Amino acid sequence: MKKLFVLFAATALGAAASLTPAMSAELKAQPNQKFALLMSHMDNEFTIQMSGAVKDKAKELDANLTTFDARNEIAKQISQVETAVTQGYTGILIEPVAVDGLGPALQAAKKAGLAVINLNQRVSDPTVTDSYVGANPVEGGQIEMGYIAKEIGGKGNVALLLGPLGSDAEIGRTQGYENVLKDYPDIKVVYKQTANWRTDEALKLTENWLQTGADLAAIVSNNDDMALGAVKAVKDAHLVGKIKIAGLDAAPNALAAVKDGTMTATVSQSTTDQGRMAMEALVKLANGEKIDPTITVPHALITKENVDKYIK
Repeated sequence: MKKLFVLFAATALGAAASLTPAMSAELKAQPNQKFALLMSHMDNEFTIQMSGAVKDKAKELDANLTTFDARNEIAKQISQVETAVTQGYTGILIEPVAVDGLGPALQAAKKAGLAVINLNQRVSDPTVTDSYVGANPVEGGQIEMGYIAKEIGGKGNVALLLGPLGSDAEIGRTQGYENVLKDYPDIKVVYKQTANWRTDEALKLTENWLQTGADLAAIVSNNDDMALGAVKAVKDAHLVGKIKIAGLDAAPNALAAVKDGTMTATVSQSTTDQGRMAMEALVKLANGEKIDPTITVPHALITKENVDKYIK
């Protein structure tokens, strides 16, 4: 009986080992490697959360990581890509300022032998990067607008707060809104302006809209930080509950607003997962491993009914 048990245990251990090959070869960066994280900006909860996830994963992987902030300036980000090349970086993880304009610099980085991962906002030419990690912005916009359209009964005036014009997230999420609105002829977009991802700009825009006396049923925002600017303006105008407000990113302060009822909904784009998966893909690529050309994460609608599951 004892021999049978020993034989069974050895067989089970062997099977487990064959099912979990990662345990025998833990992924780690090499001591001579160095990586650059190129962020479009570091001015809101989303970019802070995403860069934090990348840094946490880099620490796990013993990866030497330096973060660069482009401050939403395309010329600055191009210069940062060039710096990564001239200073001998192993690879770059880029969350781009815009979909266009970075192609030549990224192509030069690839030719110089750097691994290049495109994070979150997709550049227009996928051939200048090795892989894209992120969510589908059109899907996110459709989920957000689809929920609001139903919440306002399929009719009424809405205002749209857009991200920087020409950015991948602005283009995709706004397209998602338009896809949904085709099925709702009684919903009219009366305002549609960029607030550049910023809470203060969104606050001023929303205050101006409300001062015109426009009867708004909803304000739909490309991100949470702008949505929170709208929340502040609506609060100040004593219109909480009358105007539905939605954002996207599931940022901590937006989750709190959904919970207290001042914001109607937000949409998660698995921010932390994006950052961690992108850093892991970059180290794998630098170590000669094959990775998928596209690595996607899902969206999730968050309302007052399920917000507690997302609050940490």
